[in-house]
Amino acid sequence: MTKQAFGKSHAKIILMGEHSVVYNQPAIALPIPKIELKIKINEIDAGQLLNSKYYIGPIQKVPNDLLGIKNLVNTILTKINKTDESFEMTIDSEIPSERGMGSSAATSIAIIRALYNYFDTNISKEELLKLSDVEETITHGNPSGLDSATTGADNPVWFIRNDTLEEINFNLNATLVIADSGIKGRTDIAINYVKQQLINDNKRTQKSINKIGNLVTKARQDIEKNNPEELGILMSENQKELKNLKISNSKIDELVEIANINGSLGTKLTGSGLGGCIIALARNNNEAESIANALTKAGALDTWIQPFK
Repeated sequence: MTKQAFGKSHAKIILMGEHSVVYNQPAIALPIPKIELKIKINEIDAGQLLNSKYYIGPIQKVPNDLLGIKNLVNTILTKINKTDESFEMTIDSEIPSERGMGSSAATSIAIIRALYNYFDTNISKEELLKLSDVEETITHGNPSGLDSATTGADNPVWFIRNDTLEEINFNLNATLVIADSGIKGRTDIAINYVKQQLINDNKRTQKSINKIGNLVTKARQDIEKNNPEELGILMSENQKELKNLKISNSKIDELVEIANINGSLGTKLTGSGLGGCIIALARNNNEAESIANALTKAGALDTWIQPFK
């Protein structure tokens, strides 16, 4: 029988704390298990092959935008003394790329799990996250660790850069709607844009950053105490500050308004902005369906519904 193994991960979104997290304010990220990424590894006679929607062929000959995967695989095989083994790795991902949903981190987490399963080798959570940074460092330059932690987690993650990364209690009776604006986000441009605003208009920009940090701290309490209405208000306040930081755009603003008109408790962009996705908080699955349908009619490229209960 042909040897086979699997590895899984999922998408993530930042619930609250975009951009302010760069300046050591807290952020909360949520795992989105509804949007999966799966890796399958099959035994083959010779070579090490990758099968994905972006590239099919030898892992050692991947294009430049997949060098992170090549380096991660090589690092793992060297670490467990399996560099001469032959296999085919197939990536099946539901996570859209460049939308702030953790696509690259989810890929690395699933690859690590699949390879360690394939070679019957145990790995600790700490080592899993450390290895994930091998791929993330090439793809994103200086990863915070938030994406890797959340795409491999079961619970929300509370994160303060260079300080705290921990899962938090989750007791929220609500449903989340995620909608893709159809516009690719540009994290590097958005971060540099806010950085420039801090230089040119420090008082206004710093006020928004501090305000977002305070909102995130309050949001943690609402998540743990099951206060979806209050959390929704905080999400909408967060969106106002993100608009003040000028990283929303007309399409994001339109989708936010559509969601609010159709019953969202609170709506905001998620991720770096200038594109990407919005998130809307609904009381239940039925209201989430109505919001998602309205967003689709308004031009959202895709929508996902993630129940919390």
